[in-house]
Amino acid sequence: MFVIPLLGELKPRRDIPEWQVSQPIPVSFFAGTALEFIIEADADSPDVHAAIERVLSLGEADRLDASTPVFENYRAFLEASDLEPLDIATPTKVWQYVTPTAIHVKRRHRRDRDIYVALMCECEWEPEHGLQLVFRGGKRLVRVSDQDGHLTRADAYNLPDDQDPGMRT
Repeated sequence: MFVIPLLGELKPRRDIPEWQVSQPIPVSFFAGTALEFIIEADADSPDVHAAIERVLSLGEADRLDASTPVFENYRAFLEASDLEPLDIATPTKVWQYVTPTAIHVKRRHRRDRDIYVALMCECEWEPEHGLQLVFRGGKRLVRVSDQDGHLTRADAYNLPDDQDPGMRT
């Protein structure tokens, strides 16, 4: 059993005991919606604690800043599918069709080996694979995509980090 000050006591996830899970915690990014944090990295690591603190400090302004890439994700899916368009006229309206489900904290297993925080969501335009917003170190949005198991575009497409727009500093 682990304890992370901002999350409280963590318990092993039933189906994947290596992962540590918190009780639902209010998340300001999603207007106080309480979500489980699933820690897939070493829960005792200071950079894990720092990334959790940073992601918990994100608020409504940060969510609104993320509206455009989420809206672009919706538009790309719409163009690649036969989905009937939803009533999303502006980027900020996209959030009406997004439901957060959990937050995953994990270490990238290649290259920078930094901590990434993935905000996992369901969305009405992609019910099969959902949506993820990935923050490097819990503070910088580096990827908006379906939940494909990859933290960066570079990892998803086996590209050098410098060819991933989200990884450029």
